[in-house]
Amino acid sequence: MAATPKFKIYRDGEYIGCTKFAEDAAALVGLYGNGIVKYEHSFIVWREGQEEIEAGESYDRAAAIMNERLAARHRAHFERAYGVGSAG
Repeated sequence: MAATPKFKIYRDGEYIGCTKFAEDAAALVGLYGNGIVKYEHSFIVWREGQEEIEAGESYDRAAAIMNERLAARHRAHFERAYGVGSAG
């Protein structure tokens, strides 16, 4: 069974679609030239027009930034739950 797409794309406050991969989400907001990408409808990982680059300049770099933000969020949740330095 296929995994549920986690990256949700919004434009002008309206939900327009979802993707499984951050690169695809970057391509959509880059194509539109505006919008936001949320992870699971709640955590904003990208705001087109408010970032250091535009997603259309580099889908890979935009996706890397989105994934870095997700990783930081997961680390913070882990540290709150188990304490700093508990992993491995």
